[in-house]
Amino acid sequence: AEYHALRSSLDELEEEKRTEMLKPKVVVPFLNPGRLVECRSKEGLDWGWGILVNFKKWDNKKDPSAEEKYTVDVLLPCAPTKSVTTASGQKIEFEQKNKDFRPPDEAGKSELQVVQLPVSFLHNLSSIRVYIQQDLKSAESRRGAGKTVTVVKERFPNGIPLLDPVDDMKLNDDGFKKLVRKIESVENRLAQHKLAKHPSKLKVTYEKYKRKLAINQEISVLRKSIKGVSGMVFKSELKCMKRVLRRLQYTNNEDVVTKKGQAACNINAGHELVLTELLFDNSFQDLSPEVCAAMLSCMVWDEKTEKTEQTLPEELQRPYQVLKEKAKRVATVEVEAKMQVEVDEFIKKFSVGLMEIVLKWCQGVKFADLLPKEKKDEASEQVFEGSIIRCIRRLEELVTELAKVSHLIGNPQLEAKFKKASDMMKRDIVFAASLYL
Repeated sequence: AEYHALRSSLDELEEEKRTEMLKPKVVVPFLNPGRLVECRSKEGLDWGWGILVNFKKWDNKKDPSAEEKYTVDVLLPCAPTKSVTTASGQKIEFEQKNKDFRPPDEAGKSELQVVQLPVSFLHNLSSIRVYIQQDLKSAESRRGAGKTVTVVKERFPNGIPLLDPVDDMKLNDDGFKKLVRKIESVENRLAQHKLAKHPSKLKVTYEKYKRKLAINQEISVLRKSIKGVSGMVFKSELKCMKRVLRRLQYTNNEDVVTKKGQAACNINAGHELVLTELLFDNSFQDLSPEVCAAMLSCMVWDEKTEKTEQTLPEELQRPYQVLKEKAKRVATVEVEAKMQVEVDEFIKKFSVGLMEIVLKWCQGVKFADLLPKEKKDEASEQVFEGSIIRCIRRLEELVTELAKVSHLIGNPQLEAKFKKASDMMKRDIVFAASLYL
């Protein structure tokens, strides 16, 4: 605890020092192209060392007396650009907004990009400047500049030299010098601490302690949330919901979430209770992947349709009947728990309107052949191509979620079945990046 208090105090002092160094009148003369800078956000995003390319002043026209603000263009290692592959096999890269230029994962690939950041993201400024080309639009020129950073790191294995705030940046006022002395004092106390004598254990032990503090903070927040929930206006409705979860065995008598409840918590793209009942009753076990997908389409289709259970192909009638039975069971338990639910209306929410279309799509039928070319009845006029595309995309998200839930409950056969159903759906125009490609 003492070591953590010292570290926290040092971090606060370092942040105060950095704020002084990054004031426009101090930092602007050192925002030279080619200077090595270390970039880090307050949220913990860390890009590491990059090369300063340019800086820009932003004028506040509404309030000319406001403090000057600057942004910097920095060449940094970023996570790879997002891309999609169209049905024709063409790879298209998206132009990402600045917020999407995130640091690469530790073990992941990276690519060098010129990113615009606020000056506050400059964590350290090096005294070293390197030569860079004026035009960094090509990937080759950016890679060349990136190699220069690597060479500098190898040349200074103990750390890249930094600008001295007093000697280099001329921060000579008494207040700043006093701040520097405080930092040196805390650093000395940290160096003399008994934990510092065991550097091999220090890092692991300190990380565990920070994790413990974070957990305690989370517990405190959750306790406050629980107190807030207990005083809800809908307290009676909450009691009914808890009663439903206990009767369906999603929680035990002590309101502890069971494995069945954990599975339901991971479902967001459809009615979690009905879907969990289907999973735990092995309702998908004897169905083919395409029939599973067709059955699940009832969860995402919310358009009005004249189609009924009797108009379905024979292979889909039994699965839909099973779905209705599970929906009726859930609705009946909710009624018994005194929730305001109409059983028949609840079952009608699971429409058969998309079942046959999804079955054909998973079987490889072309999109143009999914609907009859001659619209003979009023029902067919109500099914629009855009609605089909939207619902199949939602259905694929649901199937992917169920594959993850199947993995969670330890059913690899069902997981493989849902993954295959997802692969069957992800093709052609439905999953193209643009309908105009």
